[in-house]
Amino acid sequence: MYRKCIIATMTLFLVFSCQKKSEGLKQSDVPMLVNQFLGMHVEYNTLDDELSSRTLENYISSLDYGKYYFYKEDIDSFQKYKSVIDDYINEGNLSFIYDIYAVYKRRFDENLRLFDELMNLKYDFTKDEQMVVDRDKVDYAADKNEMRERWRQSIKLQLLNYMAAKKNIAESKEKLKNKYRIMKKTVEGFSDEEILSRFMNAFSTALDPHSNYLTQEEHEDFKISMELKLEGIGVRLSSEDGFVIVESIIPGGAADKLPAGIKLKPSDKIVAVAQDDEEPADVIDMELRDVVKLIRGKKGTEERLTVLRETENKTQPGRMIVPIVREEIRLQDSDAESEVHVSPQGRKIGYIKLPSFYQDPARGKSSAGDMKTILRDMSTKKVSAIVLDLRGNPGGLLNEAIEIAGLFIDYGPIVQIKEGQRPAHVIYDDKGLLYEGPLVVLINRFSASASEILAGAIKDYHRGIIVGPGSSYGKGTVQSYNELPFDRGAIKITTHIFYQPGGTSNQLSGISPDIIVPDLSSIWDIGEDKSRYALKWKKIPGAPLERLNGAGQNVISIIGQKSRARVSANPEFIKMQDQIKKYRDQIGKGTISLKEESEIEEHKKKEIEKNMNRESGEKVIDLENDPFLAETFNITGDYIQLKSN
Repeated sequence: MYRKCIIATMTLFLVFSCQKKSEGLKQSDVPMLVNQFLGMHVEYNTLDDELSSRTLENYISSLDYGKYYFYKEDIDSFQKYKSVIDDYINEGNLSFIYDIYAVYKRRFDENLRLFDELMNLKYDFTKDEQMVVDRDKVDYAADKNEMRERWRQSIKLQLLNYMAAKKNIAESKEKLKNKYRIMKKTVEGFSDEEILSRFMNAFSTALDPHSNYLTQEEHEDFKISMELKLEGIGVRLSSEDGFVIVESIIPGGAADKLPAGIKLKPSDKIVAVAQDDEEPADVIDMELRDVVKLIRGKKGTEERLTVLRETENKTQPGRMIVPIVREEIRLQDSDAESEVHVSPQGRKIGYIKLPSFYQDPARGKSSAGDMKTILRDMSTKKVSAIVLDLRGNPGGLLNEAIEIAGLFIDYGPIVQIKEGQRPAHVIYDDKGLLYEGPLVVLINRFSASASEILAGAIKDYHRGIIVGPGSSYGKGTVQSYNELPFDRGAIKITTHIFYQPGGTSNQLSGISPDIIVPDLSSIWDIGEDKSRYALKWKKIPGAPLERLNGAGQNVISIIGQKSRARVSANPEFIKMQDQIKKYRDQIGKGTISLKEESEIEEHKKKEIEKNMNRESGEKVIDLENDPFLAETFNITGDYIQLKSN
């Protein structure tokens, strides 16, 4: 029997380490695992033609995510498997997996010979040409000439990355050659277990983005990741088109504490990693797991990340080096913070920043406990309203979100959880109200999961006003984690969907703000709706609840109109909206310059060094650098005034 547990946390720290290899998957395990996924998944219970087609696409992508090996004719030939994968698996016939891999291996060898030929070319790094890095925008190569040009651009980009670390062209070419020598050995050494693992992940992620198969080594790593103490730089990473992508920054981590001018940002592409004084390792086309191993390290050690960033103009570098000193991610750095803001009108407004929903028994701390302490303190100080900031809060423990919601809602349903076709289970709060005054809740695209449950409950009850630049992340699912017997690894399966008390799912669409205020965070093209094969939005019957009179549609309409008038006349917001448009246009192109940026890079290096020596001096409330928050306090003031009338 396998051991099963429901994953309580909405967000997970993916931390990896080296482990002794297990016996691994066998061909006979695959049908059993497929049936296990289908038996537990919240949405899909049958391997039909649609899932077969998705699985095929994912498997091909797992081998050649950058579209540097397969030709269009190869992809066309694979389509014969599209509607029969279900039949093959039921028959226990997995020969098609190896047939596709054999084509990949042949193309890999062919294109390594092409690589050797192209390395002898003389590259002009002063020529301003663009390379498409968004592989969804390009098809597989139609012929050898198209493949040759694709490889030429890729080689030029990778040489530029080495040269950014002050390597000359000869040194850069040698480093790149060594990288592909290692890749060749890796591909030649692919075992049955590795091929089958790729296929199982291709199948599981065809169900939804959060279902996965984990090898025994990855399973051991996952268990390590659940420890309270983590050492590293504090970022969440993903892999796309051969690039390692920064998904988000973990509150309290080393990356979170970098000066504003050099902070990593979502959508940044990490292309090289250097340890202390060591040479940078090119990580383009490297497995995500191997990249994470390079990045993770002991507290106090330094690493330098070479990052590609899409920018709005040529005065900003598209390539930069970010030095980060690894440190322990301390949970206290993610604790709730508070401050009382006094408006020009003399109104006291309580401000609470909640980075995550946490419990730390060792310290006797929890997010709900800290919120109670803060709210009692706010009551003593006689604040007229409270602003609860959930911007950037990626989630956490479900029970904490429910308990915090109950501090603002006297009694009633907080969230509904549904498993498959079973009736929804309604979770109530029954611990009593602690604050009943005017409430404003802030969200952005990085507010996810448990944050969305809390904001959704506040919205459904009309308990407060939701303010944001747009909808939240849109993750409305929960996963079960199942350890497999005989060291076969583990499987993570989406088994439940969350719904707001009123019956609306947070999945895909997220929580929509009542009042929209522009913010630069809206630039970043992230969210559940950007994930391939995300589960669809649904609605179920609402649970009985008594809506409050605090933030009804009439109140929101009046306050929203005043806010829009201020925003439209504010030079800061006018400039910000222009920036957002420019960035979105640039990001939408999905390209990166192949021109050397040595002068810009040198300027950036000096800026980094200057900023690294500067005290952060971050404030809980920094209106000077946060116009969004400044406008939120204006909205809150209008709310207080309206309520008093």
